Amino acid sequence: MIFQGLYNILDLYLNDSETFYEKVDIYFKKSIENIPINKNNLQETINAILDELTLQFTELGFSKIQIENKFADPFLKIENSELESINSSLDLYREKIAPMVYEIILEKIVDYLVDSGVAELMLKLKANDLLPLEFIMELKKLKEMLESNPEKMENLRKYINIKDKIIETFRENKCEIERLEDIRDPRDKLQLVYMIYRIINFFHLERLFDFSHMITYLENNMDEWLTSVPLITLKNPDIYFCGLYLATHLGAKFDKEEVRRFLLELYNEFIDEFDAPIIEATDQIYYFYKAIRLIDLDLYEKEIENLMKADSSFFEREYLMELETSQLVVILKMYKLLGFYEKIDNSKINAILNEIKRRITPEGIVQYRDGIISSEATYYVLFNAYMRDELDHLKKFKILDSVVERVYRNLEIIDFCRNTNFDLVSEIFYSCESLKLFNCIETKEMIYHLARFLFPQTISENGIFAKEIDRKTAKFRHLKVNKLTGQTIY
Repeated sequence: MIFQGLYNILDLYLNDSETFYEKVDIYFKKSIENIPINKNNLQETINAILDELTLQFTELGFSKIQIENKFADPFLKIENSELESINSSLDLYREKIAPMVYEIILEKIVDYLVDSGVAELMLKLKANDLLPLEFIMELKKLKEMLESNPEKMENLRKYINIKDKIIETFRENKCEIERLEDIRDPRDKLQLVYMIYRIINFFHLERLFDFSHMITYLENNMDEWLTSVPLITLKNPDIYFCGLYLATHLGAKFDKEEVRRFLLELYNEFIDEFDAPIIEATDQIYYFYKAIRLIDLDLYEKEIENLMKADSSFFEREYLMELETSQLVVILKMYKLLGFYEKIDNSKINAILNEIKRRITPEGIVQYRDGIISSEATYYVLFNAYMRDELDHLKKFKILDSVVERVYRNLEIIDFCRNTNFDLVSEIFYSCESLKLFNCIETKEMIYHLARFLFPQTISENGIFAKEIDRKTAKFRHLKVNKLTGQTIY
């Protein structure tokens, strides 16, 4: 997910990518074409193919753990709409598995650009006719360019190591993370477990962790986690939402009717307590909305209007300047999600947008006017620009530089063994989400950010910014981001 933009740059730069994909297909199809397909249980066939491919990759010199992690991706889940087009193992390979295979090799190709230790593996790929000669020559030329520009070489090295660094940190602290599940005070721990799970889920590492204690807790202690607490922020979600999210994604059993009753009571509290819920209680309303979506609870249009109402006094500069940057974006996002964006007076929208612009500085994006740079604020400002088709406005800012720097800084100081700093976990999560936007919003603006940070300026002389991303010839996955929700579209 965080390499997709990098693969796009390579595909735009290299001239013989199509031959590369063809050679990869020829090599791997031979080992799976005779695997019988079970139409009644396609997952069984996929597992047989993945077992064979894992063996093939390990024989080439790839890490078995890394291959298994890659094949744990939810992209490999068969959707009902795909069933008709799948009638053989080769169909399964073409439709679902081949993009993952390309990415496994492309990731090592990227490693080769900055790591001499990958040279032996590259030679083995070449010896097995997996890499076209012209493709290899272009890679060598690109590697030489990077070697003559140490700053970009270091940027690229740090960038491609982010994923492994995060996975390594979480794997090394597996026991400490699992012990967090033994919740004594849900107000202390449930929010933290939720945010850690979001990072684990981002990299599809669920199979590495034992969440059985958490499932037991959620199923047996609904009275503890089905509660709302004060001082909610976007990085400190309400307790009930953390519990509901985890229960839904971990498959824990819970009483949906009781959750619905709780949420409807919470709605009444919002209406009674606030004159302008969307402004005065932005974060609470946002997590309330996400919760009702999780359990398919629909509100009447009038009820939604009550949550969205706010008179002009709440859009005065003195009021808006006290809100977090991420809150400002979430207000706009909620208006979009609920169909109110076009109904709101333009002066109110512009007041929020003007305040957001005040938070974008040459050093990075801050959470308050005079606050510190924040990964959370960075994510929401990027998303707002995407939602409004204004990514071009951010091209002059070195946002990606700030995101990468903060990932490493936060990973260096996080400590799962003592009192885990919740803010650090949240910042790591929002850094990952920001990287997802840079990679999965496949526009020239985002390619520009990545290319400027990762590669020497001479790469642009190849005309990559003048080319269009061709999703048919670039055969790795092209994940997208929903323009309203921000969720990944597989």
